[in-house]
Amino acid sequence: MTIGYERSPDAYAVEMDGEYVMMGQEQGAYFALKGVAAVVWEQLESPQTLDELVNAVVDRFEVSRKDCERDTSAFLAQLLESGLIIGTREK
Repeated sequence: MTIGYERSPDAYAVEMDGEYVMMGQEQGAYFALKGVAAVVWEQLESPQTLDELVNAVVDRFEVSRKDCERDTSAFLAQLLESGLIIGTREK
């Protein structure tokens, strides 16, 4: 069971003007992350649980915890599918 998430060693990202431009080497897809997505990506430099990621977003943006949990879960699923992050069992 996955309890945390972190950046994949195969993900390549460059920070430019407060947003991240990144490429998943597995699929060769490019992504641009800004705002909430950029905050989540920054947090994923080290293993993070969903709760820790939600706390980081709620601390910086005016968003309800319920909406943040839903949206962050969906975003993590996209990153996992794209090979940009990996699930971890231990923190």
